[in-house]
Amino acid sequence: MSPTTIFSHIGSVKQSDGVLRIDIKTMQAVIARSDVSQLLDHYPVDVYNMADIIQTCGSPEKVGRAWMARSGKSVVFHINGFRYVSPLAQVKGLLNGTRKYAHVAIMLEKEAPAADAPSSCPAGMTAEASA
Repeated sequence: MSPTTIFSHIGSVKQSDGVLRIDIKTMQAVIARSDVSQLLDHYPVDVYNMADIIQTCGSPEKVGRAWMARSGKSVVFHINGFRYVSPLAQVKGLLNGTRKYAHVAIMLEKEAPAADAPSSCPAGMTAEASA
């Protein structure tokens, strides 16, 4: 059995004064303005919890990382042990002003269902009929 990746919408990315704000159901995270251009140049960048920035007066601990997917079609966020993804075209639309937000989906791995085991009943018969 190989795992299957499931994408489930969980939030959005918004841009405010050059900062990317990742709004997910459990928290608000940010990518610093100075890191946005590095992210678009395919370098991994740090992600911070917005509440920590406020509480620590601008000296927060990072809560995750963000990077471009190998395919170059999405941005991957790894925040507090969970992986999220957002389409790169939508993130670029945020930055050039053609979009208000970009979708964020959580990436969950689920075991694929087991293949049906071959039946010992002759073709066309059910287990109840053969008993």
